[in-house]
Amino acid sequence: MEQHQTGFFILLFVVLSLFTGAALRYALKNIALPYTIALLLLGLGLGLAERGGMIPGEVELLGHTLQLVTSMDPHLIMFLFLPTLIFESAFAMEVHLFRRTFLQIAILAVPGLVVSTLLTAALAKFLFPWDWSWTAALLFGSLISATDPVAVVALLKELSSRKRLETILEGESLLNDGTAIVLFTLFYHLMTSDSQQEISWSLLPTIGWQFIWGVSMGLLVGLSFGTLAIVFLGKIYKDAMVEITLSITVAYLAFLTAESVLHVSGVVAVVTLALLLAGVGRTRISPEIAGFLHHFWKVMAYLANTLIFLLVGLIIALRVELDSLAAWKALFLFFGGILLIRAGSTLLFLPILRQIGIGITLQKATVLIWGGLRGAVALSLALIISQDQRIPTEFGEQILFMTAGIVVLTLLINGTTMPLVLGWLGLDKLPPGKQATVDQARLRIKRDMTDLLPSLKQNRFFQEADWDLIGRNIFPQKTSHQATPSPTAKASTEELNYEFKRRLLEAERKNYWSQFQLGILGGAATNILLDAVERALDEAPTISPRPTLYKLWEIPMFVRWLEKIPLIHNIVLSGSFDRLALNYDVARGFIHALNDYSELIDRLAPTAQLAASVRAEVLTNKRVTYERIEQLRQAFPEVIVALETRAASRSLLNRQRATIEELLDDGLLDRAEADKMLDDVEAGLKQLHLTPTRIEVPSPQEILSRANWLVEVTPETRDRLLASTDICIYAHGDTLYQMGETEGSLALIARGAVEQIGTTYGTDNESTEDVLGPGSVLGIYNILTGKNDKTIRAQGPVEIIWFHRSTVVALVHQDPLFLKSLNRLYDEKQCNYRVP
Repeated sequence: MEQHQTGFFILLFVVLSLFTGAALRYALKNIALPYTIALLLLGLGLGLAERGGMIPGEVELLGHTLQLVTSMDPHLIMFLFLPTLIFESAFAMEVHLFRRTFLQIAILAVPGLVVSTLLTAALAKFLFPWDWSWTAALLFGSLISATDPVAVVALLKELSSRKRLETILEGESLLNDGTAIVLFTLFYHLMTSDSQQEISWSLLPTIGWQFIWGVSMGLLVGLSFGTLAIVFLGKIYKDAMVEITLSITVAYLAFLTAESVLHVSGVVAVVTLALLLAGVGRTRISPEIAGFLHHFWKVMAYLANTLIFLLVGLIIALRVELDSLAAWKALFLFFGGILLIRAGSTLLFLPILRQIGIGITLQKATVLIWGGLRGAVALSLALIISQDQRIPTEFGEQILFMTAGIVVLTLLINGTTMPLVLGWLGLDKLPPGKQATVDQARLRIKRDMTDLLPSLKQNRFFQEADWDLIGRNIFPQKTSHQATPSPTAKASTEELNYEFKRRLLEAERKNYWSQFQLGILGGAATNILLDAVERALDEAPTISPRPTLYKLWEIPMFVRWLEKIPLIHNIVLSGSFDRLALNYDVARGFIHALNDYSELIDRLAPTAQLAASVRAEVLTNKRVTYERIEQLRQAFPEVIVALETRAASRSLLNRQRATIEELLDDGLLDRAEADKMLDDVEAGLKQLHLTPTRIEVPSPQEILSRANWLVEVTPETRDRLLASTDICIYAHGDTLYQMGETEGSLALIARGAVEQIGTTYGTDNESTEDVLGPGSVLGIYNILTGKNDKTIRAQGPVEIIWFHRSTVVALVHQDPLFLKSLNRLYDEKQCNYRVP
């Protein structure tokens, strides 16, 4: 019965908390108070009311519930909420920005946190009125150094949308949580071990090794679970329940495996897992599910934050002793001290931080310093200490009081004053270029609404509308085109150019996702194009050139080297054809996105000069890409056929699905009928998704049956030629025929392209005279004259059908029709040689 009541009380707390959170969130819509801080204050108020006996006896059930939830196992709190908060934060992060700022984040989160821990421990040792050992001080220093800038990041997103600064804040929080927990675990074991070891210099190598082991093994756990999840997701198609359930499972399994089984960093494991899924795994998630998955994790994080911050407030109010004046004095002095320590540890590394990654200005460093809030992680670790029977009760209460006090003070003081700090630093508004773009969009919206107004007034269904009231509500400045500040007046040409290109690249990135969702692009090609556009966004936004794409379309040197090794020659070359198929998919997707630039330039260009400059860059990209597509189209027609057949099939199936849904919306199909039809469409899409693209290469028989130069020969000649063939694959640069030499025979290009090289008349200078593709016949000159007049080299991976020389020579003398066909081919090449 007691267990039943316990479960009931916990369920009641969860339900009431979520309802209260929803009501509070709604009430705060027009109030500049962060949601998490409001929850914390509410929890404090409820806890103090219960502690002071102010809750009426009629609601005794509420008092029992509050007492019960505040005595929950702190390990359960950490294991329940931390994976959700960590995974959502890392999964929602822009991976390319995280990658670019990683060195800055790592410096702040590892050496920066170590410095903070040491200085904080020293401050606690000498400031607090309790005689703490160095081990105890370092234990407290590690847990209180973990930052939680949730409120600050939310404020930045709302006020100024500075993604790079947000990424550094969130990234530092994610990684320093991992670092802090690893350090906390090391000092915690020292504190609770039987020997009660005090910190000494001799223990530093052991602590260093255990730290490296905890972080590296956490990374390995995250990579392992991430790889398994990506493989599994690749086998699922459009099953939201399975894909979302899998994401929850791997997040918690990675955390639990790291923390409870291997005793390494669970935070690092979950961060690694989430970044892997958000990066490499982003195209393994079904396109239709991706947005839903992100929204699901946002809701999960919202629920976790609602419960944990309310719980934090209750625990502080109900569990912390508040009657020690010396403790209160130490708390406020310590709060000022950790602000100085945060500033010192950040400014210490500022010279390095300015030179790497995206660079950090003094203004942004100030936001990092003031935004070093403390939150749920620090309190969860403090609760673990306070409930451990191996640790003196007095020490546990001291830790809990100081940690709770710092959490409250940083949230209430730093969190609520951050808008003032951002305003003082000039970071409370959009950058001039971005603001100019927003102003331009608002101006266009206003003009569109103004243009629509006359037709609405003439509509017979709106004749009685109060247009004066509409004008006041919808058009605050009436409908006249009042002097609206020109965007160009607020930002320099450089800033406008920067923001204009950035918007275009953001639209290009969205275009690739749209192509992926429509089935036009494959997952591998989408990842490559997304990586290319994100690299273009990283520094000064660049429309052209795109070196990562241009480089992709070249054959890497190591592949050319591997192609020379006899044992793996054919394997590497066969893989080269798959790479060519991917290259074509990338090129086609790139062109598709570039074609949408024209309308975007017209809509977004701040000046005609910038529009012309970007159009020129787009044309450069198109020229380079079309050249590559044409080379592939000529050299590998079967690759083009396979990919375009697959893309056309996807487009038709997607269109079929859209038509069914339109008929359903119009009431021409009922739900049961539509579902049955949609199931058939989904089955076709799933088959396309799970079946790899097959490039059907014609057999020698098929190629010869299509050869025009063999149409007139006798069946016996055709059969003898077919029976005397060998198929060979050549790498880029391999020589098939050497000018002036006698070796060689008749050959037919099955796949790939070769270049025909001759010499300039009267010199020995070689130059490419022609490029020959599939279906071209080689070696006719050799068969008819006994020597080679040209050098023929492979232009890339090329597959050649060779005919045995002895058989060909015999047929030349035995079948006049065969000889006539060869001479005709000669004439087409403007050759005048004949066999005597």
